[in-house]
Amino acid sequence: MMSGIKKRRAVVVTFGDRQLDGQPVEEGIRAWQPGTTRESALLTDLGCYEDLTVRRHLTSSAVHKAGFDWLCYWLIQRVGERVGALAWFDTYSPPGWAERFNRDAFFDTDPRIDFACRFDWPLAWDLQTLFGQHTSRVGAAAAKRFVAGAVQVGAQSGVTFGLQTERPFEHAIVTLSSAQPDRRWITDATIGEAYAIGVSLHSFIEPRIDQLLPDWQISVPTDIQRSMLRCVSQGLSNREIAEQMSMSVHTVAYHLRQLEKRFDALNRVQLAYIAGRILDD
Repeated sequence: MMSGIKKRRAVVVTFGDRQLDGQPVEEGIRAWQPGTTRESALLTDLGCYEDLTVRRHLTSSAVHKAGFDWLCYWLIQRVGERVGALAWFDTYSPPGWAERFNRDAFFDTDPRIDFACRFDWPLAWDLQTLFGQHTSRVGAAAAKRFVAGAVQVGAQSGVTFGLQTERPFEHAIVTLSSAQPDRRWITDATIGEAYAIGVSLHSFIEPRIDQLLPDWQISVPTDIQRSMLRCVSQGLSNREIAEQMSMSVHTVAYHLRQLEKRFDALNRVQLAYIAGRILDD
């Protein structure tokens, strides 16, 4: 089974290679087949071998050949700058790093998350430049804890990038890291290899995993609340919603509070944004 990590500010689960064995390809996502794309040799090999040990050897060899020590693959659910849920593929990540990341709420501290969710190109980083560029946004104490933890597990420099998924508010983030203390060793060729490895792993994993994060498109339990979300997305006030739905303003306010709680929305504006993304129309 996939293991849960104690909740703090976000729901975090971990999964590994064993959860990919024997999994049917998720409906609606095309399974990769050998010879149908021009993806990297790693993806070709992953698709050809069912043996778990062989797949691990192939991936680890590719990571180390590119000059990296670790690979972290995340699926995150993020609204604005708030991470609500995170699924962590931990087979190739530093031992204990997922637990430390969650325990110290590093998903609120790590500026690579924001970069990967906003931009389409890879980020070459080291710890000094990473936090030197974000001193106004990240508290000094939180940054110090993150740096200390990353140094301890040997993740001091590397490449991070985001990849598209099929679901609203969900992002795939790949980080390949090294114990080398600065990023001067990272060349354009290194970034290209990192990207090829990450895309290959993402293309292999995504069709083979069950739904790990909450699906907000199916989490509205009643037609009334779905209609109310549609009204909110249109910018209607509580009184206008009450008149349109033939209910009291107090009832509307109650349902909106429940919806904000369900979707972890901080305010009405954020709820309207979420509603616009998850409604069928």
